[in-house]
Amino acid sequence: MYKLVVITQIIINFFEIIAAVVGTIFLIKYRANYLFRYFVIFLWFTVFIEIVFGWLPTCIHYLDFFSGLKNTIFVKNTWIYNVYDIISYSFYCFFFISLFDNIKLKKMSKYLIMIYIIGSILNLFFPEFSFENNSYANFIIGTLILILVISYYYYQLLQSDLILDFYKSFPFYVSIGLLVFNLILNPIAIYQSYYDPKNPEFVEVYRYILTATNIFMYTCYSIGFVVCLKKNKSY
Repeated sequence: MYKLVVITQIIINFFEIIAAVVGTIFLIKYRANYLFRYFVIFLWFTVFIEIVFGWLPTCIHYLDFFSGLKNTIFVKNTWIYNVYDIISYSFYCFFFISLFDNIKLKKMSKYLIMIYIIGSILNLFFPEFSFENNSYANFIIGTLILILVISYYYYQLLQSDLILDFYKSFPFYVSIGLLVFNLILNPIAIYQSYYDPKNPEFVEVYRYILTATNIFMYTCYSIGFVVCLKKNKSY
């Protein structure tokens, strides 16, 4: 099981880095708008979290060099991913909200995300959750809000002339990747309490699905970047 976890994590990191590198190449070659730049920065932030905190618990358990961290919060990375989930859902929602043409709806949506951020942070301090346990409420609510935001993006796309060239738009590829990732993985992630060496079958299934959804999502991002490279613009 350890071998499976390591291999799948390496594969996920590889596709994350590829997406971030392709996005960076676009930033170097062309002057992208602020939204595009923030997206690439967020991808590199994700790479940092995944490589540093994603691997740290494994290093602590199996490498003597990190043995001094065995009695610290770094033994588990649940706490950092709880925080990352809040940042991630908030960023993706703001990404699509910024594309809204309806000023009133855009303003209301931003307020909704601010409420989500405040509520999610407070939720982490509840005794039954804490930073050391998975905060399911946060990513369930985050997923629902993200789906609503993307749904309106699709509605707006259908109502505009952009629908004729939707396949040339970077946000479209982001939306497809996010929807598939969240709709497939999150229902399974709710049962993450079974993610334990005592349940190798669940761990194996979860790692395969986690890897497949990550590959799909970051491949969508990479394709979107390549499409933008060909047409020299992001939207």
